[in-house]
Amino acid sequence: MKVLYTSLMMAGLLVVTGCNVSTTGGGAGGTFKLKGPEKSTTLKHGGTEVVDINVSEDKNFKEDIALSATVTPDGKGVTTSLEPATVKAGDPKTSKLTVKAKDDAADGDYDITVTGKPTKGEPTKLVVKVNVPKKK
Repeated sequence: MKVLYTSLMMAGLLVVTGCNVSTTGGGAGGTFKLKGPEKSTTLKHGGTEVVDINVSEDKNFKEDIALSATVTPDGKGVTTSLEPATVKAGDPKTSKLTVKAKDDAADGDYDITVTGKPTKGEPTKLVVKVNVPKKK
């Protein structure tokens, strides 16, 4: 029985680590989380990829959430934009993260940190992984 429990526990941990979910943001009035793609997104030189950033809220959360994105490393030819940049209370809970790589973007891995800042309460962050492979 102990082996079965341990196996189930390990399987549960694998499921949790496979998700790309932020820590909880918000506060006493309610909380929210950001969810993004589970795997790294491949972005070709000169290419554009769009990924969904989903906002999940508990039933008490009634705030607008301002979204922003930063790229690390910065200045290497990868840029982002979010549409909408603010998720309004009562609106659909998905924002489109557009990631673009210039034709001369540096090869390698990039972390895109999406920050969700509610009108009131604590912000939260989600990291989306992007890879720009070597040109062929």
